[in-house]
Amino acid sequence: MARLVEWFRDTAGVYNIKELEKAFTTVAGVNSMQTKDYIQNLVDENHIRCERIGSGNWYWAFASDAKKSKDNVINNLKNEEQTLSTSIGETQAQLDQETALRRGEDEALEAQGTSRDKLLQHHEALTKEHEALDKELATYHDNDPEIYNRKVEEVKRFKSIAEQWTANIDNLETLLLRLANNDRDAVAGLMSRACGDEYIIGEGFRELNP
Repeated sequence: MARLVEWFRDTAGVYNIKELEKAFTTVAGVNSMQTKDYIQNLVDENHIRCERIGSGNWYWAFASDAKKSKDNVINNLKNEEQTLSTSIGETQAQLDQETALRRGEDEALEAQGTSRDKLLQHHEALTKEHEALDKELATYHDNDPEIYNRKVEEVKRFKSIAEQWTANIDNLETLLLRLANNDRDAVAGLMSRACGDEYIIGEGFRELNP
């Protein structure tokens, strides 16, 4: 690539694509099928210039263009340097201001017989005390009347649902007795297998504790 750029500048000519296909093969051994790719790369990287004249594109690279390009790069770098210098100056000014402000605060705290470190330690101690109080309060959570009443209502609701299902199963047991010609042993065995420990043969379902 560098050899092609040097060739453009040394010859100081203006070429079309056909001329470059021949020249690239001679100068850098570039296959004519790859010429367009090389040209596009040179244009994209601003090594050569391209203008459409008439029905085709023409390419060239003069030494003066290279100098102008370098000058542009240098000017851009100088502008960036100036911007960075300004930013650094502003940041330093803010830092100095914050340092002076903190120094003033530290002096005021010292005059009151305390310091920033002591205040931070006190804040940490208060935070730990607050967390301890939260934990202690949680131990009284179950004794909260509102929570207790809510739990009582939940127990009543669950008991009511259980009693309803017990009544439904009792009705089912009565139906099974009719279907089994009052064979209580057969029905009791079936109910025991279906309901498990909650059903006691000869007694029925366990009582629900309030």
